[in-house]
Amino acid sequence: MAALLLSSDDAQCSVWLHQPEHVCPMTPRSIRPVSAAALCGATALWLLVVDNAGFWRTLWAARDLSSSRSILAVVALAAVLWLLFSLILRMLCWRWVGKPLLATVLLVSALAAHFIGNYGVLIDKGMIRNVLETDWREAADLSSAALWWDFAWRGLLPAALLLAMPVKRQPWPTVAAGVARHALALTLLLLAALAAFYADYAAAARNHRELRHLLTPTNVANGFVGLWKGRARPAAALITVGADAVRPAAAGSRKPLLVVLVVGETARAANFSLGGYARATNQALAGKGVVYFDKVTSCGTDTATSLPCMFSDLGAQRFSVAAAAARENALDVLQRAGVAVRWLDNNSGCKGVCQRVDTQFPGQGAMAGPCGPEECFDEVLLRGLRTAMTGPATGKDSLVVLHMKGSHGPAYYKRYPSGARRFAPTCDTNQIQSCERQALINTYDNGIAYTSEVIAQTIDWLAGESDRRDSLLLYVSDHGESLGEGKVYLHGLPMLLAPAEQTGIPMMAWLSAGAAQRLQLGAGALQGVAGGSYSHDNLFHTLLGAFGTQTQAYRPELDLWAAARAARRTRETAATR
Repeated sequence: MAALLLSSDDAQCSVWLHQPEHVCPMTPRSIRPVSAAALCGATALWLLVVDNAGFWRTLWAARDLSSSRSILAVVALAAVLWLLFSLILRMLCWRWVGKPLLATVLLVSALAAHFIGNYGVLIDKGMIRNVLETDWREAADLSSAALWWDFAWRGLLPAALLLAMPVKRQPWPTVAAGVARHALALTLLLLAALAAFYADYAAAARNHRELRHLLTPTNVANGFVGLWKGRARPAAALITVGADAVRPAAAGSRKPLLVVLVVGETARAANFSLGGYARATNQALAGKGVVYFDKVTSCGTDTATSLPCMFSDLGAQRFSVAAAAARENALDVLQRAGVAVRWLDNNSGCKGVCQRVDTQFPGQGAMAGPCGPEECFDEVLLRGLRTAMTGPATGKDSLVVLHMKGSHGPAYYKRYPSGARRFAPTCDTNQIQSCERQALINTYDNGIAYTSEVIAQTIDWLAGESDRRDSLLLYVSDHGESLGEGKVYLHGLPMLLAPAEQTGIPMMAWLSAGAAQRLQLGAGALQGVAGGSYSHDNLFHTLLGAFGTQTQAYRPELDLWAAARAARRTRETAATR
């Protein structure tokens, strides 16, 4: 008989509620069987008290608890949540699957609680996507003694106790009546709480939207459901973008054009000295002639969102990961227009952006050259670039994307070689919340300084190739990073809640004399528009504009080079009046 209950591991360890009390012979007599309702209620209480400290802390801070009304509102909410959680668990825990399901909820909630409590992360479908797309190196960076300790006492211990607990078996009418009474109690309490404290709850929800991303395990469940909805749609034919793309021959230039797009990882504009940061984190770029754009906003706060978004023609307002995956991007348009496109990756992959172009991982294979014991440093990308462009110039214009490991956390100390350690002391652990904040900032700044060195070396190599090709380098980060501001670390917060540290990103450009002439950019033309406000929306059109690509998908108002030319013409016109 199907029953809404939890089963013991041995069929003999179940008894009917209406029969005389029976103790499983496999269980010590001191452990008496409990009802499914009691076990679900205890599990719900554990989740609310142990795994929701971040939720209660945020709610506590949002309320003025000096008044009895505020205290009663919080108590009423706690009671409603306990009844809700326990009811959901009872309805999900059918025979044979009940205990494994509850144990899984406890284990997953323990992990979520660890990252919420230690890094201030919020759990939504974007965060779930990041977890599912994380490679083993990124997962290893997150592993620590603190993580496993939290997992043990928050998850393994209660799960083991739950699995060992004998459970009473009850007939279906008894179970159904119990669930009905439970649902009625929840409904009545919810109506009473809303009648008494609706204004309080509405204000808290409106002013603290992060609360729903903190409530565990509903945040995890909502994240999985939202992600599944996006992936469950039937695969449609790939939408062609820029089918009409053509490239007229560049006037006055017989050299091929090489555009190197350096995609940074987790670099935030707040720590770039080119943008006014007090510490010289970009010293390697001094005198290189780079133009820095200091008001640039990312499309997302995680790589899985920002990377597809920045290469898409959709723009941030229309973008979704599913929509971008169903259509071509800037790389496809340029490749169709005759540009040789390559993607060199030192990260965890391109999130689908490069799946139709030549893709290489220079750091794979023999860990030689600029490599550490576990991974290669970003210098390996320059080696890959040199190899890719070796040989006589073919006369074909090229785009090479260098996807950096950059400043990916929390193991920031692994992102640069020991010789690049300029600022000390450093935080040489992935438990960044336990470090002195200045040590953490020093470590992060070392990574930014190393990124600058790699960019400087790339510029030097491109300058040395000026007799063979015109060259252009564009650097832009995928998203920023939180370093403990407001007790928030790492990245990945929903865009509506994300601080400027996670959305403000650096962008810079360097052009050889030939490339500047090719793009009709006179002296200071690009610098004249560097103070404007830009975003990832500009990248698609700026890449097409660099190669003079003509297509209906191209919007010149979002092209940095076109903006610089227009500003130059405006200045020249004003000067002649």
